[in-house]
Amino acid sequence: MRFTLLGSGAVRNNPRRAGPSQIVHVGEQRLLFDCGRGACLRLAQEDEKVEEIDRLFLTHLHFDHIVDVPYFVFVGWNNSRQNQLRITGPRGTASFLERLIRPPFEQDIASRLGHGKSEFGLDPQVVEVGDRGLVYDEDGVRVSAAFTDHSDMPTIAYKVEAQGQRIVISGDGLPQDDFVEFARDADLLVYECSGTQEFLDQQPWGTWHIIPEALADLATRCGAKRLMIKHLVIEDITGDLTAVGRMGETIQSRYDGEVFVGTDGLVVDLGSK
Repeated sequence: MRFTLLGSGAVRNNPRRAGPSQIVHVGEQRLLFDCGRGACLRLAQEDEKVEEIDRLFLTHLHFDHIVDVPYFVFVGWNNSRQNQLRITGPRGTASFLERLIRPPFEQDIASRLGHGKSEFGLDPQVVEVGDRGLVYDEDGVRVSAAFTDHSDMPTIAYKVEAQGQRIVISGDGLPQDDFVEFARDADLLVYECSGTQEFLDQQPWGTWHIIPEALADLATRCGAKRLMIKHLVIEDITGDLTAVGRMGETIQSRYDGEVFVGTDGLVVDLGSK
């Protein structure tokens, strides 16, 4: 099982950091998690063809996590996607996609259909997740969902289990009481770390996110073997390019596992057990 962080950034238009997105490879399966700013560009840089990725999981509907979804859908359709695209996400995902795909692009769609393009691949199958539990089980890969507390929005963390390994991918936000058990013994825990306590105290949305010290404690309680931090907002707002490294050092001083400070294109290959 191989994990690639496609985008380590968030809302701001940081040229070094695309918006939130990551892909997990298990054999021939590709599972995409979130589809933020620049996700499809990063896929191309990884030699991944959008039309060959037919499983997308959304953590929540903040725009920085989903802004590339229309391009992902349309370029896959344009390039003759062969398999039905399935998009899994929180409650509200179906309504979001119904308004996002056909209404704004009705002239484009009519033009292509008028020149013989098939409708297949245009309309994703949607799975909405309302409760914790198993949401995907295909070809030896299981994906389960739990929830985090984030700005009063339904926000999901996903656990991918395959080949004897576990990867847990958070959206944004603070873990709920059941998260430690959900992420128990993760081989890789990928969690947002938007900034330090001092930084978040200055932001109106600061209480929506976890701080490095709390994340170190969480990873320890989960028994996670490796921890990767992403959604590195502090760099965007302060302009301090060393801040994320210091957050990683803070976490490492409090947590015995391996710590990765996210960068676009960072790969962790877990192999199989």
